[in-house]
Amino acid sequence: MLLYLFKRLALTVPTFVALMFLTFVAIRLVPGDPVEVRTGERGISPERLAQFRHDLGLDQPVWKQFGDYVWALLHGDFGTSVVTNEKILTEFATLFPATVELSLCAMLFAVLSGVPAGTFAAVKRGSWYDQTLMALSVAGFSMPIFWWGLLLIMQVAVKWGLTPVGGRIDPIKFYFEAKTGFMLIDSVLSGQVGAFKDAVRHLILPTIVLGTVPLAIIARMTRSSMLEVLSEDYVRTARAKGLSPMRVFGLHALRNALIPVITVIGLSVGGLMAGAVLTETIFSWPGVGKWLIEAIGRRDYPALQGGVMLVSAIVIFVNVAVDMLYGIINPRIRHG
Repeated sequence: MLLYLFKRLALTVPTFVALMFLTFVAIRLVPGDPVEVRTGERGISPERLAQFRHDLGLDQPVWKQFGDYVWALLHGDFGTSVVTNEKILTEFATLFPATVELSLCAMLFAVLSGVPAGTFAAVKRGSWYDQTLMALSVAGFSMPIFWWGLLLIMQVAVKWGLTPVGGRIDPIKFYFEAKTGFMLIDSVLSGQVGAFKDAVRHLILPTIVLGTVPLAIIARMTRSSMLEVLSEDYVRTARAKGLSPMRVFGLHALRNALIPVITVIGLSVGGLMAGAVLTETIFSWPGVGKWLIEAIGRRDYPALQGGVMLVSAIVIFVNVAVDMLYGIINPRIRHG
């Protein structure tokens, strides 16, 4: 197991190198000048502009800028924001809990809804429920996040008034110091009556929007895997022994069917991070996704480069951790 872990970690090195290069190049293909964004439309002398460019290292050749960028990353320096002059790690650490909270709730919503739905569809194969679930899963997977989010805002938040439009909590009714960065936890620690309920209400729509695509994928994968497992000999033997349907489907079948489902869950982490960019922008959710979108508009090269690398590192780490779980879930799987 340890040898496999080292091999998987070694394979991530070329991935990081490719990400560093692609991120560095792609950002500089975006039209705009970070110096002009920083100085604004005010009149400024050419000498001052040249000084700004020198401070940001933009007066150096591109290959030299990339070399300095890689050297700084190797020393744990992700740079300083062009706009706020804050360290990228500091800004990321401040905003990341909000993205984690939203992503965890979205994945929890997707798993708790998708696995039972897919399992029941496999057990009731060919029924109206199975056909309805497959149609809804295709629609959920194909639905654009920005359209789905705006639709829910217009219908649920604006027309029906059931949930807030955006944000994490009502700043007028509730104000307290963020101790953990996770609003659900901080609202409880604040001791203010109604704070936790308000935080949950703000979380409902973003969770549904961000969790819709992984929900559709998990439901379809669970159904497909369960159908394959239900045709195995050991499942038929368990049925012939007279075991209860709950024991046959829940213990014997579902446990073995979860292996590809867990793979999908691990791979969905990257999709959640990508979907969080749009979801956080639509719902004004102060997380990493919204921060990266704002960094694009401000041509904040260090923020974009550092943010992408940090998010990529987290996604790769989660995928490696998912691989390690295979041997725990199914003892027949062993990593050399």
